[in-house]
Amino acid sequence: MNITYEKYFDKVYGGWIGKCLGGAAGAPVEGFKKLIECKDYKEMLRTDLPNDDLDLQLLWLEVLQKKGFYITAEDLAHAWDKQCWYPFSEYGIFLKNYERGIMPPLSGKFNNPLFCEGEGSPIRSEIWGMSFPGKPEIAAKYAEMDSSIDHYGESVWIEQYYAALEASAFFESDILTLLREELHYLPELSRGRKCVEEVILYYLSGNRDWIKARTRMLQRYGHHEFTNAVTNLGIVIIALLYGENNLDKIINIAFRCGFDTDCTCATAASIYGIMIGYQAIDEKLKNAIGDTFVVGIEIESSNRSIKVLAQETCEIGINAMQIGGSEIINIPNDIISRILLEIKKELEIKVLYRQQPAIGYMDHCEFDVQITNQSDQMIEDVVNFENVPKDWDINFREQAIKVPSGETVILTVHITTNEKVNVINNTNIITVKLGKHKKDFGIAGAMIWKTIGPFTEELVKEDREGLPSPHGEGCILPTLECMVNNAVYLDKAYIEESNFDDAFKSDYITMNEYEDLLRLDETLTYKGQGCVYLEQTIISPEEREVWLVIGNNDGIKIWINDDLVLSKDEIRLWTPYNNYEIVKLRKGENKVVLKLLKRTENLKFSFGIRKYEGEHFHRKRWYVDFKSKL
Repeated sequence: MNITYEKYFDKVYGGWIGKCLGGAAGAPVEGFKKLIECKDYKEMLRTDLPNDDLDLQLLWLEVLQKKGFYITAEDLAHAWDKQCWYPFSEYGIFLKNYERGIMPPLSGKFNNPLFCEGEGSPIRSEIWGMSFPGKPEIAAKYAEMDSSIDHYGESVWIEQYYAALEASAFFESDILTLLREELHYLPELSRGRKCVEEVILYYLSGNRDWIKARTRMLQRYGHHEFTNAVTNLGIVIIALLYGENNLDKIINIAFRCGFDTDCTCATAASIYGIMIGYQAIDEKLKNAIGDTFVVGIEIESSNRSIKVLAQETCEIGINAMQIGGSEIINIPNDIISRILLEIKKELEIKVLYRQQPAIGYMDHCEFDVQITNQSDQMIEDVVNFENVPKDWDINFREQAIKVPSGETVILTVHITTNEKVNVINNTNIITVKLGKHKKDFGIAGAMIWKTIGPFTEELVKEDREGLPSPHGEGCILPTLECMVNNAVYLDKAYIEESNFDDAFKSDYITMNEYEDLLRLDETLTYKGQGCVYLEQTIISPEEREVWLVIGNNDGIKIWINDDLVLSKDEIRLWTPYNNYEIVKLRKGENKVVLKLLKRTENLKFSFGIRKYEGEHFHRKRWYVDFKSKL
């Protein structure tokens, strides 16, 4: 498929106008999960706010301008760490993994049980769709690479779907056809695929009430976490279908639907903006957004013009033709002179973990080192490993290899920790070298918890007076409720809580916990209610105030250095942000004791430490410089 440069630019410009206008529309109500009462988003439009939906794509644009299209997810990750401060939700999990040497795709999956399906990557799809007009399969591949930085599963597929929609929108003028033709980028059994199919079917049934469509979609695909990508995908599809080919109405529906409104408004508007192009957008909407955008991160470019952004994007798209983009004809000569050169690597080293990218006490970590020779010469050299922590055993420190041109050699590496290892660093960066080439990678250190319990007691409770007894006359057996339940109480001490040192001298289980969310139900196989105590010694490199960030679904007490710092007697849905407190750690060893209740079917608890520098923890990175001592 061919497209003139004039038309290509018009559609890219329309897409970026839609993105900026939609982001400015949704920003004031982002996070409200109710139907927004304001009936016209233009009454609340905020063009003065930066938006991560756009910011990260501006950063990706710079990476493409510097490196061309032979980039990896690690190239994007490096740029993020250097230039983008955002530590929110999955962004923060990615940065925590990155600082520990865990690179994509595991940086989006490891230690990310909730936000892995957030909106953080689907909102970055436009740069890929605009770069490959008419080539959705290539746009989707780059979107997959991008999303793996901080997501996995549904979010990855949804970014691929959006990128494919945007690439195909250059040549498709019917929104329903567009939505259906690219559905194959969502796996057949995925929630995202089912969500889109059900919204489309409901629309085709003749119901034209978008509020009813929203209610029906939320009953099936709603989520308590407002950035959930599947829920917000449903809103985007509703806005595009029920917007009746009117950009103003499309944005307004997404706006009024709530949830991650800056994302849904921006995504829906950018898809439609590409489809109709800049010239077809209503002048009132163009005037509402103007030609400028605000940036919230560090980028090298001083450009703040949407039109110039569109021009720079088109130059990237012209360069993308080298790897399969549609032919763009009638390209102005001044643009041809600025086409980028691709930078290829002569050798690539990848580290592929076989299980979790982490290790604990008396534990092991296995991974493959994959070395690919992309040069036209045989590579013959020695592979060696540096910075392996003391007392960690590795199956080889160095090994001679030969890698013919165009081929790949894989080395399987086993690292183990033995009984001599009683301190595990939270971060362990190891270097694999091959001649002048090297790659740093990380093995996360597990939290080492000592655990005693569960403790439980018989439930003592009488039936309401006047009810018939389930037992024979004169029987003193417990009630049926007591027979099938036990009891446990937060304020009752099941060990000597005033002297944990003595208490933990008794028999205990040692648990290597690789992620913040502890695998308590796997380790503690006792069924029913109970109370468990856990102890860990954390070594801090300095005295500091920190955010203690806790996820819990039941009652908790937390002591640090024998001081009770947090107590909550509650039963609730687990999220990683259920409770948080500013606490003080001393330099060196800090004893942490947990008391956790289990009064329902499952026990879920997560423990993390974030930086405190006078700001809310949501705006700060996680600490990764602690040590866990057995």
